[in-house]
Amino acid sequence: MTGKTLSTNTVTPNGLITRQSGKDMGQNGHACSGETAKQLPSVRNGRPSGETSSPVLELTSSTKVIVLASCMCVNFLCIGFALGLGVVFVQILDVFNTTRAQTSLMQSLCIGVIFSGALICGPIVQKLRPGNAMILGGFLSMVGCVGASFAPNVDVLIVTVGFITGFGMCFAHLSSFIATGRVLVKKKGLGVSLITAGAGLGAFVFPQYNRLVLGVYGWRGTFLLQAGVNFNFCVLGLLIRCLTKPIYNMKTLEEDPNTQSFVKSLNLHLFKNVPYMIFLLCQPVIWCFYTGVVVFIVDVAKTRGYDLEASSFLLSAMTVAHVGGSLLGGMLDTVFHFPPLFSCSASLVISGALSLCFVFFTSYGVMITLAIGHGVMLAVVDVSIPIALIKMTTPETYSSALSYMFGLSGLSDIASGPISGAIRDVTGDYLLMFYLATGVAVVMGTVFLSLELWTRRRKTSYMEETISEETIDTKL
Repeated sequence: MTGKTLSTNTVTPNGLITRQSGKDMGQNGHACSGETAKQLPSVRNGRPSGETSSPVLELTSSTKVIVLASCMCVNFLCIGFALGLGVVFVQILDVFNTTRAQTSLMQSLCIGVIFSGALICGPIVQKLRPGNAMILGGFLSMVGCVGASFAPNVDVLIVTVGFITGFGMCFAHLSSFIATGRVLVKKKGLGVSLITAGAGLGAFVFPQYNRLVLGVYGWRGTFLLQAGVNFNFCVLGLLIRCLTKPIYNMKTLEEDPNTQSFVKSLNLHLFKNVPYMIFLLCQPVIWCFYTGVVVFIVDVAKTRGYDLEASSFLLSAMTVAHVGGSLLGGMLDTVFHFPPLFSCSASLVISGALSLCFVFFTSYGVMITLAIGHGVMLAVVDVSIPIALIKMTTPETYSSALSYMFGLSGLSDIASGPISGAIRDVTGDYLLMFYLATGVAVVMGTVFLSLELWTRRRKTSYMEETISEETIDTKL
């Protein structure tokens, strides 16, 4: 070296930071500050692939903030709209004079399709890329709400709001997680926690927004205004498309010239990943009952003699606590480096204890405290699940892994309403629902704890085996 140091990070005109590998620092192996830069083999799923690492492109800090804020707004709109339908539900029930079971399909299908639709939307998002998929989702959700404003009956509302708008928001919701995982090279857990916190804020704001708009414009005007709000998905998608375009252009240049087939884009080899499969199959079991706790918490309070305003405040307390829990989940991973499976395990066990307390305590103050605790713990679980998937999969397969996870969770969300409602109709109360939620939480928490310990043991055994082989080769 001649006394000058070479920078490993280069800022390009399009806002990218290029982190150069040892190969790019010079063929002679010299690097910054007179040290030798070694080109490390890439590691996938804990095993070296034997291939040299390619240059890693990273967006500038200001660009990351804009993308993360956009994804947070997307979750704010998606989950806020879905949970805010509970307020519109009451007026529609009176206007069309239909049964609660039939009318509730509008909201339950919308919530379920936002998640379960990922099974269909996942490969499309992977093909179109997050920004373009958000634009498509914004158009579909806008069309669905416009159609709902002219609905002559509940069946049309179920189709327009439950399916069309739900699928549109599925594109946007899934794309926000994929874009966050793609943009953030470090501190991905903090990014997931922030966009999940946006969902909690939306769940708190939209019911109040719908209540005010309904009083002025009625339910038809509410859906028409919501169509205009959903147009923001297109704006946010266009912004994300422009900001993330350099990353995806770089990925395209590195790929083979042959176009990837549809079957390969499904990443079906994920189903050979045993830890991922165990983690995936646990999701519908968990949310089948805990989604019911969130949906029916208002009715639980009403059956115990509290008025609608006091009962609704339980749901508001839970959604506000969800914001704090989301930030806590991100801190556990980013600041304290707590393994996400341990976070899931501990949060589920605590949630199980809180569910059991709902059976024995009926005073309003205690129920508020339990609702806040539920909101915090379920938010930690919500945040820890995508973080755990990041650690179980590779960046190339993360979108597919997330799609399958959201898909199964969404199917359980759809089933949770009828199951919990049937428990109430047959037994006359919700005690059995809380008992089942407690048992599921404790069992799943134990499974996640065992899964984390098992994966650690596998990784340790593989590292010891590799070191032993290298030692033998050295001696020979």
